[in-house]
Amino acid sequence: MLLSRIAIYSLAASVLTGCVVGRTTVDVSAPQGTNPATGKYVRIDSVEDKRTFTVKPPSADMASLDPDEDSSDASKARAIGRKRNTYGKALGDVVLPEGKTVSGLVESALAKGFQEAGYIVVKQGDPNFAAASPVNAQIVAFWAWFQPGFWSVKTNQKSELKLSGDVGALHGSQAVKTHVSESKQVVVSSDWQEIVEKGLSAIAQRTKDLVSGN
Repeated sequence: MLLSRIAIYSLAASVLTGCVVGRTTVDVSAPQGTNPATGKYVRIDSVEDKRTFTVKPPSADMASLDPDEDSSDASKARAIGRKRNTYGKALGDVVLPEGKTVSGLVESALAKGFQEAGYIVVKQGDPNFAAASPVNAQIVAFWAWFQPGFWSVKTNQKSELKLSGDVGALHGSQAVKTHVSESKQVVVSSDWQEIVEKGLSAIAQRTKDLVSGN
């Protein structure tokens, strides 16, 4: 039994450390919601990415980019995680594909949250856009990371947003914080996608609860 557990751990570690050099692109599906047939109108005016990136992060849950790679604002906008070896050293980046950004994914999650709370989310050019209640958001944190252990590997994703508006129980500026995690005996590259999508679902649910006053 001990040998089998060690073998599982070794395999998990090899997945964590494999292909650590250079960037890995991971596609993440945006949350999809549906407007209710009736309800009050809401528009999301802006979702600003205000994350702070640390050059040498002391912990895995802090946003960072490999200094040997492109560190432009465009790269930061797509960054969702950072690979590490079994000793915790930060290595290759994990980013969204070209054309997708963290702000865009978060906007979709917020829209779904409002829709599930009974609001009709409209965009520029839609009827009732001018009359819709405006909402703005700032992304303080949005990051995924893996924690290798002897018996399992835990995948994590955390988010922190500042949501501003006057919709339902949302008044002024309020924080939306989420943290999701899963334990796995063996992890694969698609687990980055899975944990980030779970994090986006958590944002949608927390937004719904906040607006509904739950």
